[in-house]
Amino acid sequence: MDAALQDLAHGMREALAIWAALLAAVFVTFVVLTLLSKWQEARAGRPSWWARLRKAIRDPEAARERQLAMERKNAELQELQRYSDEVAVAASRTSVMAGRRREEWEAAQRTQEAAWRAYEEAEKEVRRLERAQAFPLTEDDPDTRRQHMVRMVNAAHQRGELSAAHLADALMHRNGWDPTEHPFAQQLRMRRIIRDRLFRAYQQASTLEREAAAAADLAASSKRSLDDEAFSATLQVRSAPRQASLRSSSVRFQHS
Repeated sequence: MDAALQDLAHGMREALAIWAALLAAVFVTFVVLTLLSKWQEARAGRPSWWARLRKAIRDPEAARERQLAMERKNAELQELQRYSDEVAVAASRTSVMAGRRREEWEAAQRTQEAAWRAYEEAEKEVRRLERAQAFPLTEDDPDTRRQHMVRMVNAAHQRGELSAAHLADALMHRNGWDPTEHPFAQQLRMRRIIRDRLFRAYQQASTLEREAAAAADLAASSKRSLDDEAFSATLQVRSAPRQASLRSSSVRFQHS
């Protein structure tokens, strides 16, 4: 009986020695790995496995928080992409509008130039008649003068040089129209009316040209602004994943 007890006690001592040796080996291994990890952490500048393990033990919700943060970042990225697409569409439409406004301005410029040339031609004709009137005028029949005036104003109205109101004034002998005047004087009066009418048309064309120029400038400015906004939004979309990755790495390093 004593021998059996001695054998049991001897076996227990051996088992305890083995377990102690194993625990010592595990402890030494743990210490060595910890020191190596801290040394690598100091060299590489990133958290060690022990720091990550500590964080996981202290904060069991870390994975869920990271998942929620990733979902928020994805939602922000999608919203930024949607905004970028909308700005790009608006910039495209504004570009079309700017081109249309410039075409309208160029057309208004051509109309203004044509109106000015027509006015200059009318002014030259008035001056020619004024010089011709300085010479002695021939005598003719009053009925002939009246018929000449009627034919003259009707022809000018058909050519679009006289308005209906001016034609009515001439036929009704109003606003200075006198059928008994010499044909040179009648023609000079009509040419002055045509010249003044063309000058008013030139003034109206100039007003339209200025308005078209202002609209074209505004459209061009809006186009430049939206182009800049679209470019900025595109850059934000492209740089957002990289910035999010850098922020996540920085947060993980700080928490560890």
